[in-house]
Amino acid sequence: MKDSRFAMHLARRICGGLLVIGLLLVTMRPAAATQAPACVASPTNSAITIPSPISIAPGASNGMIGQPSPPVTVSIDCYPAFQQTPNYYDDFTVQTGQLAALDLTTPPPGGSGIMFQTNVPGIDVLLTATPTQTSSGNNGPNGTIGWAMGTSNCTSSGYYGYCQPNPINATFIAQLVKTGPVSPGTISNIQILHFFDSDYSPPPPRNRRLTNTVYTSASASYGTLTLNPVTVSMSTCNISASSTNISVVLPTISTGALQSTGSVTGQTAFNIVYSCPAGWSLYMTMSTATPGAASGVILSPASCTSGASATNIGVQLLQSNQQPVQFDVAQPLGNSPNGILTIPYFAQYYATASPVGAGAVCATATFTMSYQ
Repeated sequence: MKDSRFAMHLARRICGGLLVIGLLLVTMRPAAATQAPACVASPTNSAITIPSPISIAPGASNGMIGQPSPPVTVSIDCYPAFQQTPNYYDDFTVQTGQLAALDLTTPPPGGSGIMFQTNVPGIDVLLTATPTQTSSGNNGPNGTIGWAMGTSNCTSSGYYGYCQPNPINATFIAQLVKTGPVSPGTISNIQILHFFDSDYSPPPPRNRRLTNTVYTSASASYGTLTLNPVTVSMSTCNISASSTNISVVLPTISTGALQSTGSVTGQTAFNIVYSCPAGWSLYMTMSTATPGAASGVILSPASCTSGASATNIGVQLLQSNQQPVQFDVAQPLGNSPNGILTIPYFAQYYATASPVGAGAVCATATFTMSYQ
């Protein structure tokens, strides 16, 4: 009888032990996996604006161009997401994902940030961020391309809960980068990235029998960062208002000052003024409807506004080196400076034959600036 009662008692203990173990296993088993609840971005849809238009001079080196955008700050609040979970502990990692097309072949100037392609040939967008720098690793939602901006650790204590740090802030700056030959155009609106979060629920303390909901999938997108359109143009030279129509007044002379063919007198300086960016190769072309036989000479018409024309007298144009202008030939002027460009010239009387006769002298020429 002892043995029988002992066996029954032992059986009850064993069954009871198995039952308790079974209950413990059911109590500690995580709830079914679900998509993480979404944090809240403020503003929900942020836009970056690069100062526009941006003018590029031919021959400009590859690298950053124009001015950077004003900083744009996005704040991510994960406490609303924590309120949606049944857990007492949640770690929300804010992530960027669904990135626009990256340029993975061109390193960012300075080595920091990531480069995005644009629809304008030869132009990328460099995006940087603080306090966590942008990157193109596989740290985006569900292991996709993106980066983690930071983690907010959330805890519930009684009726109260809190997350630290919260919110998670990120400040973005964008700037254009020249990567090769540029074709002018307008960079279209680019949705650079989306914001997501992942939720890891750490195991509760051993002395608390709690049920954790495990989130193995990232949240839905709850915010975006977009680049507004940017116009890219090639810079140009512009003639100053004072040089649009130039009137050069030569001094009054006596016919005796020009005693033989080819003799000159009355030299007078004048300037053609342009505003140019650096990097252009400049050329000047002078032309006239009434060229003389000698280089740079313009023949006077039969009459001028001030009266009948002098005979056998023309006007000769000289370059800054005192050499006669070659009409209808593009004369190289070198590379443009960045700013005001003053090109000196001279005009003087020229005896086309002998003797010369008294009268008025007038001449007209046109000039064309070309650059490449």
